Amino acid sequence: MPILSTSRIKYTILYGQLFIILVAFSSIYPQIHGLFGERGLQPVAPMLECEEENIFQCRLPLLRFTCNLLHLSPSVGLQVLCFIGICLSAYSIVKPRWQNMAIFLILYFLYRTIYEAGGVFMYYQWDAFLLESTVYVAILAFFREGPADIVAIFGIVVLIVRVTFMTGATKLLSKCPEWWSLNALDYHFESQPMPTPLSFYAHHFPSFLKQAATLATFCFEIALPCMYMIPVIHVRYVMFFGQFLLTTLTILTTNNGFMNYNVLVLLVSMLEIPRVPQGEPFLSMLIFARIAYDVIYKGRFKIITEVGSWPTFTLDMNYESFQKLVRYYIDLLVIIIIIMLAVTILRAILQSCLSTDKFSKMFHVAFVASTVVILSVYGFIPLLRLDEKLATKTNENPIIMTYYAAANKWGVANSYGSYRQTTGKFGRPEIVIEGSHQVEGPWKEIGFKVKPGLLSKRPQFVSPGHPRLDVQMHYAAHGTYQQNPFFLSLVYHLMQNTTEVVGLIEDYPFKNRSEPMKFVRAKLYMYHYAKMDDKNWWTRDFQEEYMPAFNKGNEALQKYLTEHNIIIKKKSQFINGPLGLYLKQYHRLTGGNDLFYTTVIFVGMMLIRRIHIVLYPHYHNHAIDD
Repeated sequence: MPILSTSRIKYTILYGQLFIILVAFSSIYPQIHGLFGERGLQPVAPMLECEEENIFQCRLPLLRFTCNLLHLSPSVGLQVLCFIGICLSAYSIVKPRWQNMAIFLILYFLYRTIYEAGGVFMYYQWDAFLLESTVYVAILAFFREGPADIVAIFGIVVLIVRVTFMTGATKLLSKCPEWWSLNALDYHFESQPMPTPLSFYAHHFPSFLKQAATLATFCFEIALPCMYMIPVIHVRYVMFFGQFLLTTLTILTTNNGFMNYNVLVLLVSMLEIPRVPQGEPFLSMLIFARIAYDVIYKGRFKIITEVGSWPTFTLDMNYESFQKLVRYYIDLLVIIIIIMLAVTILRAILQSCLSTDKFSKMFHVAFVASTVVILSVYGFIPLLRLDEKLATKTNENPIIMTYYAAANKWGVANSYGSYRQTTGKFGRPEIVIEGSHQVEGPWKEIGFKVKPGLLSKRPQFVSPGHPRLDVQMHYAAHGTYQQNPFFLSLVYHLMQNTTEVVGLIEDYPFKNRSEPMKFVRAKLYMYHYAKMDDKNWWTRDFQEEYMPAFNKGNEALQKYLTEHNIIIKKKSQFINGPLGLYLKQYHRLTGGNDLFYTTVIFVGMMLIRRIHIVLYPHYHNHAIDD
């Protein structure tokens, strides 16, 4: 028997997705004014400039409508949208009747507005994946239960298969020599954007263990996703727990925002398994035997052993043979998806025909099936584009590209693939910003909340939260300050002691107004993990000057920021009324963190109350709101 019924699987996914959405809104809420405010690093106000009369022909129509309706500045308008998202997702968690398609679509449009307004601070895979997965979960939520739920759940399985396969395949398709040599984890744990404390210890594991882990990752991400859809219960369970373990280990060693938590929630969809009438144990045995045979006799890897040393693993194929393998797996995945989707839709139709309320349930099936088919077809396009020949054909087809552009606009046909290139072979470059009251010094280091700085600073667990400035600083270290307007905005606001931006920093040593920060400079260091017996967590070596010293009144800097709409001199048409002024002052006093903790306490108390109702119904005179 399955571990969970279809209904249990559905509501586990709905609850989990709402929690991820709540975390996403709560994480960005306290950062809005520092990142997107009128005195922030990348003001959103210039994006609202529009001369069109039709609001839908302008950018960010929902934000414009909110600002007009409530008389808010753009940043406070974003804050209000975020606040609505927090309240709506939190209330839906404790009120199951609110878990319907309309609520999820509202949450989708709220977060999409913030996503489009956020520029470089919001364009991360976990944000795109949250939007796409919310659309799939909205279809599952609908407004009622019924046989169509199994079709919506299978649509989520297809999404997981696509994301998993693309994540694995792109690593080798990037031609990165470290992934091909299976040595990428020798550098990944040290050079990833936001390491965790366990990353430090994983980095010091023997190389053969990290090679084996890389090989296992490729196996689960490239070779086995086709098994995620096989309707054999034991095969599904093994695939589920294998992917669950891989994702959990990723969470423990990588601060990847909320994406991996989102994946864990959606993995539950794999437990909706159609039962094979007879011979299921025999089928399971045949499938596992074939997998074992392929691994032992047809595995594309070698194990090299030498006396007195640990074994090493190598891939036994070249790039051309891997391209053929990718093409084979793409064809196999598309065929299995089409067959299993057709079978699942037929199951839903048969169940609807056997029910008492045939008409409404058939309508439900028709709506969900058509939507899932359309989304799956859109999802095929980025999958097909992994193959060079298929990518060329799709690019040359104007009809396909027109529909793909439309789907991509709404974020329902995203491409995925994290850490395609290993960038930390020689360490992790880090920018160290220093400020001073006088040009001759002393220079004091600016400390960030999560980003490595002081050698004694321990890596932190911050996921599913996401300190966006810290992550963007990591990527800026791989380029120049001229390529990163936000960085020049940061140093300008640090010299101005801008409250909203300083709130994004952990250690700002110039809060004393008698000795303000008048000069700023930046150095580039190469950081490495310290040895296991060292008292510090990091070592570092100076590389070069990242940015020369600027003074507070630097006219060239101010001109540059004005040209890039970072320093706003033109008065916005959207200004704060009484409500906006109150919200801005409230945020300044609290930093926004109180809202997150209040929401967590509220949701926790309501969930405890509901559990108590279920366990002890005789203590409660009212019915349980299911």
